[in-house]
Amino acid sequence: MSSFHDPKANTYSLLEFTEQYGSNEACEKALFNMKWPNGFRCPKCGCEHCSIIRSRRLPLYQCSCCHTQSSTITGTIMECTKLPIVKWFLALYFVATNKDGISEMALAKYIDVTLKTAWAILQKIRSAMGSRECPYKLGRSVEMDEAFFGGRHEGKRGRGSENKIQVEVALQLDNLGHPQYLKMKVIPNAKGETLLAFAHENIQAGSVIHSDALATYKALSGDYISDMQKYNPKDDTGRLKWLHVMISNIKANIEGAYHGLDSTYLQRYLDEFCYRFNRRWSKKPVFDHLLECCVWAPYRTVAEVCI
Repeated sequence: MSSFHDPKANTYSLLEFTEQYGSNEACEKALFNMKWPNGFRCPKCGCEHCSIIRSRRLPLYQCSCCHTQSSTITGTIMECTKLPIVKWFLALYFVATNKDGISEMALAKYIDVTLKTAWAILQKIRSAMGSRECPYKLGRSVEMDEAFFGGRHEGKRGRGSENKIQVEVALQLDNLGHPQYLKMKVIPNAKGETLLAFAHENIQAGSVIHSDALATYKALSGDYISDMQKYNPKDDTGRLKWLHVMISNIKANIEGAYHGLDSTYLQRYLDEFCYRFNRRWSKKPVFDHLLECCVWAPYRTVAEVCI
C-alpha cells in the first residue's frame, strides 16, 4: 500500500494507483506477494522450491519437485489472458472507484481495449464478486420482499406481470433498524418453496424475517421467526422502508450507469451492487478488496461466466 494513502478514504487517487501499479512488473510483484506471501509454494505438491522461466510474457514458476508450472495469474480470473496485467489492474481500479458502476463502453475507452474485451472483463469481475458474496449469510433481523425489474411494458405491473424479472431481496438490519448487509437473487416465481430455498441459501436459521402478507411467506415460519404484515408504502412506521430504498437505488443505478440492461445478465449486476454495498464502510481500499476477490475467485472462461 502506498505510504501516503489515507486509510479513511476507502479508495486510491489515480496518482497513488499509477505510482504503485503503473507497470506490468509492479502488478506481477503485487500478485506474487498476494498468492505467496511467504515465498513460492507449488499449488500441486506444496514444494517451496522452484526455477523461474522468463521467456514468457509473465514469468513461469516451475516446481523443483513435481515440475508443475504456474504463474501469478494461474487460478485467477486473469488466467489465459492475452492482455497486459497492468490493463487488468486498471480495469479493477475503475470498477472499484466508480461507485455507481462502469459500462463496458466507458471501460473500453479508459483502458484502450475493444468493446467485446471490456464486456468480458466486466463479466468476469462481476462473477468473482458474486462468488465472494456466496458464503456469507444474513442474520438476526432481516427484511425480505420481491422486486420487479425490466423496461416499461403494457400490461399488469408488479406481481403477476409476465414482462418483468422477479428478484428476491433481503436486507439485514442492525439493532437501531439501519441497513447492514444486502442479498439479491433472480427467482423464477414467488412460490413458498422458492422463497424458502432463497432464505436457506442467504439467511441464518432462526433469524427474524420481516415481510409483507403474501401467503407464500408462511413457508418461512418453520425455520425462521416470520413477521408477516401487509405492506403499505404510505405507512410512516418505516416497515420495509430500507429494503425498498435499496430496490430504488439499484434500479436507478442500472438506469443511470448502464441505461438499462439485458435481463440475461441481471444477476451479475445485482451481485456487483451487493458487493459494493456490503463493503461501503470498510477502511480498506475497495481496490484491495476487489483485487483479492479476483485473485481467489475460481477461474472461469467467458463462456462459463456467461451461462
